[in-house]
Amino acid sequence: MRIKADKTIGYVLLAVGAISIILAACSVYNVFTEATVPPAIFEMNNITIPISGGGGMPMVEIEVLSGAEISQVTSMMLWFMLMIFIITAGGKLGGLGVKLVRDIKVEIKRED
Repeated sequence: MRIKADKTIGYVLLAVGAISIILAACSVYNVFTEATVPPAIFEMNNITIPISGGGGMPMVEIEVLSGAEISQVTSMMLWFMLMIFIITAGGKLGGLGVKLVRDIKVEIKRED
């Protein structure tokens, strides 16, 4: 009876691992193809550089990177790292499931 319970738990772990891998991979694909947006975690400010006009002209600030772009890239990278963690955990769960499902055969050889 215990063998059947182990196999059932193994198949459940294998299914949970495979589903988590597939969902995380689809989420990463959707975020990087801009079908969905990752959750906004940070709100960054624009990066600007003040440049003196010279010859009595007022200082001018030039925008190097916009804050929205920086925030989007940061959110995408953090989302990617979280999904890699979930994919790795799904792989570990699937591996445990496979170990529980697989039959263990022990052969004993006698030396005469």
